[in-house]
Amino acid sequence: MSVGLFVCKVFIIFFAMMLRVAFQNCEAGVPIHYRTDGDVFDLRRLQSKTKVQLAVLHDLLFADDCALVAHTPAEVQLLFDQFFNAARRFGLTVSLKKTEAMCQSYPPSQSASVRIAAGDNVVLKPVDKFCYLGSYLSNTITVDSDISSRLAKARCAFGKLQRRLWGVHDVSKETKVAVYQAVVLTTLLYGCETWTLYQRSIRRLDQFHLRCLRKIAGIKWQNKVTNTDVLQICGITGIEAFLLQVQLRWVGHVMRMPE
Repeated sequence: MSVGLFVCKVFIIFFAMMLRVAFQNCEAGVPIHYRTDGDVFDLRRLQSKTKVQLAVLHDLLFADDCALVAHTPAEVQLLFDQFFNAARRFGLTVSLKKTEAMCQSYPPSQSASVRIAAGDNVVLKPVDKFCYLGSYLSNTITVDSDISSRLAKARCAFGKLQRRLWGVHDVSKETKVAVYQAVVLTTLLYGCETWTLYQRSIRRLDQFHLRCLRKIAGIKWQNKVTNTDVLQICGITGIEAFLLQVQLRWVGHVMRMPE
């Protein structure tokens, strides 16, 4: 029996009050056991059974973008029904054309799907992936789609600066590398704090990173310059160091947050 996370993404402009009305006394959702005392890296403390609190996630909310989450189709159907009815009570309309449903199963399965019905016998569109807050969530619970999207956007940003910056000889290499970090790398690594990466994913990112640096430094493959030398010439680190830095910075923000 596979375990799944069923996600229903809803586009609507609403108030926090409407969500409180929609999900009051509702136990459907994703239960999370947590504790906030002690060191975040203390695994023994995280595995303990005492001083643990319980929270149930009904929705993931940012601005006018909302995703309803639950572990079973029945629960996500209940959440959507309550959300839909509460929106109607507040005089709001849910755009069913922009509302999508997705099943994230474990073990990962390409064929997993979910059927969520809306009012008037309308069935929400089932999808294999959708974009949430600029990052792609897929039904196979991998970051491959997100990384492919990030690579495409970073490649586009790098290409737009080819004639105006990378190919200009009057601009110093240090300035080019600084612009590359500010424009291209930030585009490439957007949302990487939440990525669970394998070596194959890091290699894809690192290959793009080194190709860009070779283009900036004017190093051709015929020159037979190693990747380590390219990083030293440009005065920059490899992509894995950037990933660790960003993820550790995010952990630091979490640790400094109030209870």
